[in-house]
Amino acid sequence: MSYEVLARKWRPQQFEQVVGQAHVVQTLLRAIAANRVAHAYLFVGPRGTGKTTTARLLAKALNCRKRGKSADPCDACDSCRDIVAGNSLDVIEIDGASNNSVDQVRDLRDNVRYAPAQGPYKIYIIDEVHMLSAGAFNALLKTLEEPPPHAKFLLATTDVHKVPATILSRCQRFDLRRIGVREIVGRLKEIAQAEKWKISEDALLAIARGAEGGLRDAESALDQIVSFKGAKIEEADVLGTFGLVSWTTIDQLATAVLKGDSPAALKIVAELDAGGRDLQRLVQELLGHFRNVLVWKHAPELADSFDLTSAQLDGLKAQAALADGEKLLRVVEILTEAANQARFALSRRTVVEVALLKAARAATVVSLDELIAQIQASPADGGAPAPSAGTYIPPARAAALPPPVHGKRPGHADEAAHLKSRWPALLGMIAETAQLAAPYLKEAEPLRVDGDHVILGFDPEFSGHLKQVDTSRTRLAIEKALGHELKRTVGVKFAVEERPQAEAEPQPPPPRAAPPAPEPPVQAPAAKKRNLADDPIVKKTAELFGGDVFDVRE
Repeated sequence: MSYEVLARKWRPQQFEQVVGQAHVVQTLLRAIAANRVAHAYLFVGPRGTGKTTTARLLAKALNCRKRGKSADPCDACDSCRDIVAGNSLDVIEIDGASNNSVDQVRDLRDNVRYAPAQGPYKIYIIDEVHMLSAGAFNALLKTLEEPPPHAKFLLATTDVHKVPATILSRCQRFDLRRIGVREIVGRLKEIAQAEKWKISEDALLAIARGAEGGLRDAESALDQIVSFKGAKIEEADVLGTFGLVSWTTIDQLATAVLKGDSPAALKIVAELDAGGRDLQRLVQELLGHFRNVLVWKHAPELADSFDLTSAQLDGLKAQAALADGEKLLRVVEILTEAANQARFALSRRTVVEVALLKAARAATVVSLDELIAQIQASPADGGAPAPSAGTYIPPARAAALPPPVHGKRPGHADEAAHLKSRWPALLGMIAETAQLAAPYLKEAEPLRVDGDHVILGFDPEFSGHLKQVDTSRTRLAIEKALGHELKRTVGVKFAVEERPQAEAEPQPPPPRAAPPAPEPPVQAPAAKKRNLADDPIVKKTAELFGGDVFDVRE
């Protein structure tokens, strides 16, 4: 007897043996039991998910002579045996790719009128139906909509978008999903036990990952690896045969990227390339891994959909703590771009290495938004707090950051003076919400604090600006910024008042050279640095060029 491959030998013969398509199986079983079987079904899904197998099972159940009340076929009658062997006169399987002309569909339309030879139904299974020509589809329309009572049409396709809407509207559609890793591993384990093969759990996981949701692909891969290595198989055998990468390596590479360890990431890629691993597949699996990390970061309740073991899920949780959601999102974007480029690149290793360097930098660099958030959340004297423990900063970057400065908020009597000194920084906060009003507020300044209200004064020369800022949106933005600075809820009032003559003179007043309460000379550079860092123009410049303010010199 000739050898029969595993995909054919272990093809499901009962509905309960179909893996991963419970929603389809349950609907068909109930339709058969209630005698509500439609005249046309369309099975849609990726390769190797059971479209043709489900169609054959349905055909076998409909024409089974000894089925009785059960919806499952008996597999013992002549009809069941003929359908399994492909010899049934009442079940006609047609390949849409090689029988796609109008004349062939016309022959089908003429023959469908004749009664079945043995069973109660004449069933047509058209595989890859999307390959039919436009004329063939048109010739099939009327017969598909109103077939004879004894005719059933079972269509299968992997590209449903190529099937005309007129065909779709005449069929009941079933979408078969990709089969999960755990379900594939369970089926492969069942086959290995029946065939008396010794295959490790990690080897089965590697085969299931490589199948990408197709059970037939997994069974074919198992058949190939057994022919190559024999009845005892380990994970290394599977990885070496198919050029796959182990989960441990993916985990190590992801950790190196999240920690900014570029040398370690490049070393792993060099070892994989030297070992003949598929680098395009590496990028895809790394992209899927970071997708899981990102989903866990935002929705931990979806962890059951990851198809991971408990140990792998623990490692994923540890990696999720190394970076925030925005950095992970940037890493995913970089890897997505690299996956598209690797498909057509002459040097895939170069594409992968550049992508990993970008991802390592994106996962660890301190963004300007984080620095601005730290400045806004800093104490009243403008000192920036130290970065949080959950943010990883490279050593060189950490050494360049200024040390934190701690201080106390001024008392109630000095609040007006404090607001004057912080007014440029407050304008930056106000501009985030009221961008159009921010230029007009540059001509104003806090004059005094009157209870729960801050008085903003305009010089009479700029009294026309008052109309531009006296709006509900601008008031809300100003009150929010002032309340954040004073650590309490305050309102705002506008006033037009003459400034002192000394303030109107172009030259600075004499007391400026000798202020009444001079600060220590040691703190002057730090104060200037803080004031310059708070300036909106400097912030915008730093954001455009990706820089930081480290020193101020005159």
